[in-house]
Amino acid sequence: MKEDFLHYVWKFQKFLHSRIKTVQGDSLQVIHVGFHNQHDGPDFSNAQIYIADLKWAGSVEIHLKSSDWYRHNHHKDDAYNNVILHVVWEDDIAVCRADGSLLPTVVLKENIPASLLENHKRKFSKTTDFIPCEANFNKVPSPLFQLWKERLFVARLEEKSQRIQSLLTATKNDWEAVLFLLLSRNFGLNINGEAFFEMAKSIPFKVIRKLQQDERALEALLLGQAGLLATAKSSVYGASLWEEFKYLQHKFSLPPSDVAVRFMRLRPQNFPTIRLVQLAQLYVSSQQLFAKIFEAKTLRVQWMTKVGVSSFWKTHYTFDKVSKTREKRITSAFVDLLQVNTLIPLYFCYHRSKGKDPNAKVFDLMQAIKPEKNVIVEGFQALGVNANNALDTQSFLHLKKGYCELKKCLLCSVGVHLLNHPD
Repeated sequence: MKEDFLHYVWKFQKFLHSRIKTVQGDSLQVIHVGFHNQHDGPDFSNAQIYIADLKWAGSVEIHLKSSDWYRHNHHKDDAYNNVILHVVWEDDIAVCRADGSLLPTVVLKENIPASLLENHKRKFSKTTDFIPCEANFNKVPSPLFQLWKERLFVARLEEKSQRIQSLLTATKNDWEAVLFLLLSRNFGLNINGEAFFEMAKSIPFKVIRKLQQDERALEALLLGQAGLLATAKSSVYGASLWEEFKYLQHKFSLPPSDVAVRFMRLRPQNFPTIRLVQLAQLYVSSQQLFAKIFEAKTLRVQWMTKVGVSSFWKTHYTFDKVSKTREKRITSAFVDLLQVNTLIPLYFCYHRSKGKDPNAKVFDLMQAIKPEKNVIVEGFQALGVNANNALDTQSFLHLKKGYCELKKCLLCSVGVHLLNHPD
């Protein structure tokens, strides 16, 4: 038995009302179950119940065992002083409030229909390769799943917005600096994203502003601060960049680089050398990058596909090996990736900070982008679910990581529907 199932039983009142009583023998009538709390504090707030003939208003706390109240130290937490009912699977100890009064308790173990228990066990308790409900996933009605996808996308967007707000606080609301940090992470992709992000954090953005008109200096700065020049001195071009970097590092009092980027399991076009040079060229190409992208009515991104690399890198992927000449421009697929992970969340935050409502525009932007390709999206497609655009695929990612992997089936609209509709 898991606690989230008890949350579901209470939230949707799935217990046998006719015989439910408190362990003290008093009758129970539920007027309002309360509001499900996903954060710290009691599980349901603002509930209303009758115990015997007395009406109570307050919070409801749910546990597998009554003794969990003490194990979780709720008796020491003032936030639990307004709990009016303790709902448990098993009552193994009497629980008192901080003032010494006995906390009314209801036991669900003998008061849940056997058919509901069996349906829950059958649909969510199996070990599966992808998601717990994969055998029944395609039985969810399309309108319900469409609404759930939109809610999942909004939740994912809000999570990204919170991270952006943290960066804005750290940079004293410097939107240009935040854009640089987020772009750096995105240019590093999954393999080098965090390393690129740490590299970007080590460079005050005022330095980027000063060097934007100097292609060679900006390239040396990014490659050097990412730790890619110390071993490149055998190359004539690498040696010249190393000297430039050492001068910049001293001039701007930059901290020593301690990031470690990786080349393994990357295609040459995604090598950290190429991505950092492209990032440098992106800033060289526009002195007011944030304004160029965001201050129109919609995102201006098509021009990014004209951004490539400096002349040396047209014939190199690394410092020590010559390759066939290629422009190595940023692809439209990579621009889509930048939009999904950086530009659209930042667009959302920026326009909301101006007192505007960007929700409809954000939905339009996401639905205009092709669906992402990754193993999670492929997994849902294998279950018979279509991914029509990037809004769908972002929803799938949030569903898989935020619900399926954490077995939060009964906080998921899909899981609740399947439990409420037995075969």
